[in-house]
Amino acid sequence: MIPRTPLARPTKGLLRSQCFRKPNNRRTLASQKSGGFNYETGEINGVKFASRALPGATIQLAVVARAGTRFQLYPGFAEGLEKFAFKATEKRSSLRITREAELLGAELFSYHSRENLVIGAKFLREDLPYFVELLGEVISKTKFLRHELNEEVIPIIKLQRQGILGNTAELALNSAHGVAFHRGLGTALHPTSSVPITKYLHHDALRAFSRAAYAKPNFAVVANGANHDELSKWIGEFFVDAAPSSPKDLPPIETKPSKYFGGEERIAHDGGNNMVIAFPGSGSYTGGHYNPAIAVLSSLLGGQSYIKWSPGFSLLARATAAQTQAHVSTRNISYSDAGLLTISVGGNARHVREASEAIVEILKAISGGDIAKEDIRKAVAYAKFRTLSAGENTSTGLEMTGAGLVQSGKPSQLDGIADAIDGVTEEAVKKASKSPPQPHNSSALHGIRVESRRFNPELSDAPSKNNLACKQREEEKWTSESRNGRLARGDCNLTSLKHPLAGADLEADVVQLHMAAEQDTHDAEQRRKRSLSPRQDVGNGRKIKDISSDFRNAASALETGQLVKDPYFTLHEAVGALEIMDPKMDSGFLAEGESLEDTFDVMKELLPEEIVGLMDQMLCHEMAWHMGHPLSTSLFTSYHIDRLLWPEPKKLEDARFDRHGQSSQENGLLHIVFRAYCLAVIKCCHFVHQRIDAEHAYEEEDFVSNLYNRKLLGDFDTEDVQKLIDEACIFTEQQASLNDALLKAILTRLTLRKRMLVAVESDLHTEQQAQIRQWTHCSELLPGLLQTHKFGEPVGDAFSIKIQRTLASSIPPRPMVETNFEEVHTFLGNLCRDAADAFHVLNYHGSNNMLVPAQDPPANFTYTFQSRKPEPSVYVRCLLQSMIFHDKKVLGRITITKLLHDDLEELVLPADILLDPANSDIEAPHDPRFQIAKEMRGFMLRVGDPFLDMFRAICMNRPRMRRMLCHLVLDWEGVQLEAENLDVELRKYTGEKPLTDDGSPGTEVWSFPLSSWAYYYKLRQMEWIIQLGFELDVYQNSELSGMYWYLSQVAGARIQHLERIQTFVTRRSEQRKRLSMTQKISFEQCFSFLDSTLLEASATQWFAISLSKLNTVLSHLSVLADRSDPLPYSTPELRHALRMRPFMQLSIPEPLPYAELAAATSMTSGTQTTSNKKPTEEQALAILDIADEAVKIARKEWEALGKLDAKTARCVSCAAWWGTSIKDIIRASIACSIAIATTKKGIQNAKGKTSCEVLTADIPGQGKRYHDSWVVPKLSVQRG
Repeated sequence: MIPRTPLARPTKGLLRSQCFRKPNNRRTLASQKSGGFNYETGEINGVKFASRALPGATIQLAVVARAGTRFQLYPGFAEGLEKFAFKATEKRSSLRITREAELLGAELFSYHSRENLVIGAKFLREDLPYFVELLGEVISKTKFLRHELNEEVIPIIKLQRQGILGNTAELALNSAHGVAFHRGLGTALHPTSSVPITKYLHHDALRAFSRAAYAKPNFAVVANGANHDELSKWIGEFFVDAAPSSPKDLPPIETKPSKYFGGEERIAHDGGNNMVIAFPGSGSYTGGHYNPAIAVLSSLLGGQSYIKWSPGFSLLARATAAQTQAHVSTRNISYSDAGLLTISVGGNARHVREASEAIVEILKAISGGDIAKEDIRKAVAYAKFRTLSAGENTSTGLEMTGAGLVQSGKPSQLDGIADAIDGVTEEAVKKASKSPPQPHNSSALHGIRVESRRFNPELSDAPSKNNLACKQREEEKWTSESRNGRLARGDCNLTSLKHPLAGADLEADVVQLHMAAEQDTHDAEQRRKRSLSPRQDVGNGRKIKDISSDFRNAASALETGQLVKDPYFTLHEAVGALEIMDPKMDSGFLAEGESLEDTFDVMKELLPEEIVGLMDQMLCHEMAWHMGHPLSTSLFTSYHIDRLLWPEPKKLEDARFDRHGQSSQENGLLHIVFRAYCLAVIKCCHFVHQRIDAEHAYEEEDFVSNLYNRKLLGDFDTEDVQKLIDEACIFTEQQASLNDALLKAILTRLTLRKRMLVAVESDLHTEQQAQIRQWTHCSELLPGLLQTHKFGEPVGDAFSIKIQRTLASSIPPRPMVETNFEEVHTFLGNLCRDAADAFHVLNYHGSNNMLVPAQDPPANFTYTFQSRKPEPSVYVRCLLQSMIFHDKKVLGRITITKLLHDDLEELVLPADILLDPANSDIEAPHDPRFQIAKEMRGFMLRVGDPFLDMFRAICMNRPRMRRMLCHLVLDWEGVQLEAENLDVELRKYTGEKPLTDDGSPGTEVWSFPLSSWAYYYKLRQMEWIIQLGFELDVYQNSELSGMYWYLSQVAGARIQHLERIQTFVTRRSEQRKRLSMTQKISFEQCFSFLDSTLLEASATQWFAISLSKLNTVLSHLSVLADRSDPLPYSTPELRHALRMRPFMQLSIPEPLPYAELAAATSMTSGTQTTSNKKPTEEQALAILDIADEAVKIARKEWEALGKLDAKTARCVSCAAWWGTSIKDIIRASIACSIAIATTKKGIQNAKGKTSCEVLTADIPGQGKRYHDSWVVPKLSVQRG
């Protein structure tokens, strides 16, 4: 950062003198007039402006544009335009704008409301010309760059949206506007999560919208504290480029008058309890719809005290004084042509209910004219104070005045507003409270009721009849009776609500909601009875009409496939328009004859065969959860599990099937054996959920962590559950009525469950061998589990999708998971085996045993482990993550610094001073070793996270691993650049001497050890990304030749880099005259690692060359067709750009140009024609000879790798897995040799036919190859 002291003042002088001179007649602070609080207006060159001369040394200047959410063309445009304020313009970059504002000591701001977009600045008085110029530039010359939209604007919008989604008060107010006004003012202030803003937000579209929003008729300039004449001068100079009118090629900004509809809405939310009651309010003073009596009515109702240590004396404050945990406030929100008078209630659910009842009584009293004169006088005084206070606020005054200038050409003057409020009489207030009702709509949704209607004093028996505009948003869940059954039948009796954070049931008998629901049910029944009539009276002068035929006639005019698109018809509206009572879409649907209540009796006596069957069914559902299915469709569909978990047990004895203490001791198999088994299953799920939730896993991709407001017995001791299992085993053994087969079946399942419970509980708190034994014991019990499965009898009625209705409103409802027991048995066997094997990573033999990939001689435990087929489950992968790095320790005992130290020593710095532990003991700052220790500590801190992120990426599923590596390789690009700078810095302390390049005399070559280390891992990640592309079938068949050639290039770059490292390591070892035993071992390990890694890189390069050449010939002969052929919108250039995208930002190795790849994979690459044969045939045979020679070299080198001992290969902990991987690659190389020979035979035996008529090729899919990363085509020659 440039120091402020030497540069700040000269720069400020330059900025202020830029393009203007200071006027001679400018007022100073001492001569400034107060001018009152009214604005002076003007217009110059079509730009409307206003100013008021306030005393002070600062000015607040803003552009107020008619571009709020009411006027936006598409969702997100208002917010996008706001976030683009002060981004790059044609004259200034965003960095320059920020820097200049900082140097001038100014503040820049931008925000939007429902009607206006405000962009402005607050600055010192003498800097007015600069900021007038800046605002003029922002509204007319912003570039709207694509990268700014994608990297800065959209991410910020999404983050703000997340914040709004957690603010229940803001959500309630937004929804109240939507219910009251629908569109226009009803548009949400911020895009909701259901609005696909990225579909609409495009830099060109925002640029077009800005031309309309910033047209001269649609904005005004407002200043507080500026001289009017001076402001007029600079606006005339710097706003000349503003468009005189909206472009004709764009739709005009909507100016339809607002219409009040009303209705209701209920929304479930776990973030708090909020209710909003709303009525039509007063518009703004400048809009022609101003009613000062509404402002007085707002103050009369009140609710929030503004006097310290006092609850307040407004009507609502006095009425709700007993509800200390409820916050009530009344507010009139005014707009240009409408307003909304809102009463907000938030806080504790019970107090919100009680406060809402009190509010209803106050509203009834007001509508009846029961208002004391003294209360009205106080309300008039306070309304006047609030209005004048808001107007004096500089920020509020800016928007009010600017909006008034744009809408009506006059500013919002405080004197006129104050006079209007002074003139409000008692009759005017009573009249405002008795304004006649308007037609409205209402709706009943699953969740919490929100109702917004006109206030009708004549209908005072229930809030629904009172037409209250009410919105309630509560952190409450319906019980199965109120939420699912009655809503499904249309009987919205909201008498029993559950609070998710409360320990017991929270009875919230919201009277007004209850009566409103009954009224809605009655109306629905009347509409159904009258549905046969095309037009019937409903009452209150309203009529309904069957429009089915009209709709069909209108739809018939559309062409087949034609879409009618409405940008405001988002996911929220679509879900609201779903067909209710559709069994595929409505989770609350009850078929004819179906009951909501449970039809299965969990207390009924079960046979021993049924107990075994239920245990196996429970295991199937548990493993389905491990496979990625939600609990709501798997384990939580069990009536027995639901009875144990709900209501939430306070102690373990409460978790019983007989929650009312009516158990029968005669059925001990159910209440002792099966209960213990179920509790152990739930406890196992608790530990699994805890482990996965603590690590990196992706929701809906790997695992569904939602518990649906259930607790998995996490507060109870595992020993108590184990004791119950032991008691169940003893009870089972004492049952003389059980035959040997059933006895063995039940005991096997109980023992397995106890072993699994112990294993998942102590996954990180037990000695390694003990953990391995636990999982091994589980594996040993699985054969007996499979053998005794046939003795069980499934109980299908014990599981039901009905329970899903009590967990969450799922639209559409998800079906229950059905799994095969043999499949589950195999999955469980793999889980136990993988969990036991994962603990071998704790056998630390150096960092390269943990990380380098399986086909590397320094075998990577992590990579090899994750390459298993089938892939390890998400629990095992998270378990491996936790062992690699947990509690700031690697493998539970090694610091990240130690891990990096070992890796650097083995790769680039054996026995080097940079890694000497003695450096940390030096305390003299002038000592070079002190500086080395300081710089190396900083480097270790910088690279620790990227290094561990490689492990985390490898622990993901294979597609996610590739995606994460594509991002991670860019981080390593930055690590390499920083390491290169540090290498240069460290030379001063190490005294390193360069090498001389024999090919370029006078050229110095430095070792760059830290940068070389980072570059090596960057190359490895590039290879992993490419090879995962083959494994996951990312590439088309026509791309195989090019991608294998690119893999050979990256492997070749790694070979050159390793040879360079080897050269410098060799020189350092030769320069050491005497080496200690420790230093000799360090050098030997480094040379061993470099030799084996070079061998692996060479084998990879030759095998990749061979497959590239083979696929080049097959593609040229049209033998190899793409999986989806033809590709009408794809070209080789576009596909190449897509494959190179992860590497485009890398400096080295440079991205591969398409022309170079096309030349390398052409039939003329590396061949010459020397005979009279057809050129294509001769070239094909020559290329196949190259491929044959390359695969022979690759096979020899892979065989040499397979002969390395485990220590040399760095695979001490996974020698068997690594050996299997090498053998698979050797088999793939043999298959490649056969494919090359078959292709040669087909070309030579064509005899006038085309090669594609003689040869057929098949590309094996995943799981059918010898090795997933090496795709070898299977070829055959057709006879005859």
